[in-house]
Amino acid sequence: MATQIPRVFDFQTSIETLRAHHWRVFADAYSGCAFNCQYCLYKGPDDYGKHVRVAPGSAEADPSLGILDVGTSTDPYQPIEATERRTRAILEAALAQRIPVFLLTRGTMVTRDIDVLTDLAREGLVEVCFSVITLNEALARRIEVRAPCPRERIAAAAELADKGIPVSFHVAPVIPGMNSAAQMDELGYELGSLSGRHVFNAVLGAQKAWWGPFYDVMEAAAGDLDSLEAFRAAYPRELQFERDSAVNCGLDAVLGTLLPFRQGVTRAGAVFVAENFPHLTTGALEGGIYRWKLPTVYDMAAWVTDQDRPVDWTAFCAWYQGFNPGQRLTDLVSELWDSGELFVGTTVTAADDFATYVGGDTVTETAHTTLVARRAARR
Repeated sequence: MATQIPRVFDFQTSIETLRAHHWRVFADAYSGCAFNCQYCLYKGPDDYGKHVRVAPGSAEADPSLGILDVGTSTDPYQPIEATERRTRAILEAALAQRIPVFLLTRGTMVTRDIDVLTDLAREGLVEVCFSVITLNEALARRIEVRAPCPRERIAAAAELADKGIPVSFHVAPVIPGMNSAAQMDELGYELGSLSGRHVFNAVLGAQKAWWGPFYDVMEAAAGDLDSLEAFRAAYPRELQFERDSAVNCGLDAVLGTLLPFRQGVTRAGAVFVAENFPHLTTGALEGGIYRWKLPTVYDMAAWVTDQDRPVDWTAFCAWYQGFNPGQRLTDLVSELWDSGELFVGTTVTAADDFATYVGGDTVTETAHTTLVARRAARR
């Protein structure tokens, strides 16, 4: 019986990661990524795919880990998986130990593991999420250098869905000017229809290490973009990097891209999950692996709003403890509560010098940084 998985790291460690996802921990099967996507939050200025190897370290497969995210900073189904089979071993350990898994990939090799994924799905222990940011094959080839083409990923998702395996999609990064409004609506509808569940999205997070080379790629791809000028307006070449997170454009610069995409997703009957801008999310994620979820800022804001009265930390914390977050996360959320940063990008507003919060109708401020999961030692 498999009992070992790669070393795990806490996922929710910042306001950006609290906004984005429900996972408690993440693990990477490999170091480096052969797909070498030009926008990757985790790549450096050089070819990230030159030296791919099995990720060092291991951990005991423990059900108390909660939702295990596999695929945060390197793809679990890149070519090395064909021989190393590290991702399959993670799935087998998760099945043996009943660990819920969120599997994020651009790889089509995932269909090889339909047998174990089907067993996990039968127990409500898995969701396979495919990353697709455009249906424009020429553009995808320029910026997702060695990843399978978008249509191949969608075909793999359909094959899994036909077997009863929960499938979702991750459209990240959303880049203003890359796709037209009509193309974003079409993308949202197609992905939402196939998933039938939810579609995640995150706006491009610019990293200082690769910003110049990425900008060059976007300018060289001008003929395949809907509007290079819209991209330049949202993300100037001389971008200011001010904190230890990736910088995203403001809501106004991306709203014309996000709203038609949201319209397509919701028209298909799926939930639209906006990782940067919680107020655009259309519903909570429940059932399946989300039985073990940690709340995101969207969930927190929805709960406060549902109370119909000002909520203090004692009442909020009593609700939050129902998700068994542990002391580290409780302390983080408490700090963000006291500073007023927790509900930025929602309709929840503070009163009494951040002693209480109450739901409202207006978003007064939005975020300008996006998630970067950190490989920090677990506490």
